[in-house]
Amino acid sequence: MAARVTMSDVARRAGVSTKTVSNVLRGAPGASPQTRRRVLEAVQALGYRINTSASALRSGRRGSITLAIPTLQQPLYAALAQELMRAAASTSVILELTRGEPAREREILAGSWGRRSDAAVLVPRGLDPASWRDAEVATAGAPLVLVADDGPAGLPRVSCPPRDQAALVAAHLRSLGRLRPAVVGVCDEADRWTSTCVRVLREAGLSIDSESVIRVAAPDDMLGGIEAVSRLAHAGAPVDAVVCHNDALAAGAVSALRRRAVRVPLDVAVIGRGNTDAAAFATPTLTSVDLNLPAAAKGALALLDLGAAASGVETQDTPTRPEPRLVTTAPTLSVRGSTVDGAGAGPTPG
Repeated sequence: MAARVTMSDVARRAGVSTKTVSNVLRGAPGASPQTRRRVLEAVQALGYRINTSASALRSGRRGSITLAIPTLQQPLYAALAQELMRAAASTSVILELTRGEPAREREILAGSWGRRSDAAVLVPRGLDPASWRDAEVATAGAPLVLVADDGPAGLPRVSCPPRDQAALVAAHLRSLGRLRPAVVGVCDEADRWTSTCVRVLREAGLSIDSESVIRVAAPDDMLGGIEAVSRLAHAGAPVDAVVCHNDALAAGAVSALRRRAVRVPLDVAVIGRGNTDAAAFATPTLTSVDLNLPAAAKGALALLDLGAAASGVETQDTPTRPEPRLVTTAPTLSVRGSTVDGAGAGPTPG
């Protein structure tokens, strides 16, 4: 068995002291950009992993995780936070709201969370993970996990593939004879869902005109869905379904359609994403793509080697791990009243 790479090994390769390596990985100030780059390149080359248990003992912490999300106003992020807290059990989860600001997300990548917790989970919005160079990931050898649909190969990641999500939506719409959907997406740099959804629906034979693809800048509440319907109406786009990036947008779309005397689902069907409480308790209840957030939370903990998910006990919700540093979860579709008239509430989230 190969010997475990130590911080001293990293320091020797980078030509710095072990204290400098520790400071860089903790995000502490003081190191020059050139020194930081040498340390990170050494971390990546040697495959160094921080011993989180030893770190917790030295700091006096019993174990904690920083969850960096854009906002709690978005039901999807709030639901993920709840599931991570539930899966982490006795491990504390510290919430950090980045507001989707690139500078705040860069601070997380630079290891700012290391001053208050032993590991971190980042949900990016303002930065495109696919554009990050390995040397820019300050915690490449430290316990940081992305919840994102793309990212650098050197960073562990949890994803519910957008193509799989869109395939469920396409099959459902075709079964209903809804062939002219609109797609309400977002403007986030990290977004992969919007373009993927449009592409998969078109590949399935559904007709989506350019004016039927709406990206909103404020995707976290119902106002974004109301805006999207107004823009569709102004463009005169003839649609028979509206597929939304999240449940909050879908609830707003339903409200706006009904105010225009459009019957949901008889005239226009509406589909959300996340299967949150916003979907289960809307009127009518919302058909929504379930992203299996419990499995996503367990997958993040497994990649961090923390919490109950690291115990090795398999459960029905334990996600598969097709690659050593990638966990993918399988989406499902909860069919409700916004696409099938009279359909029941379906499974209750969480």
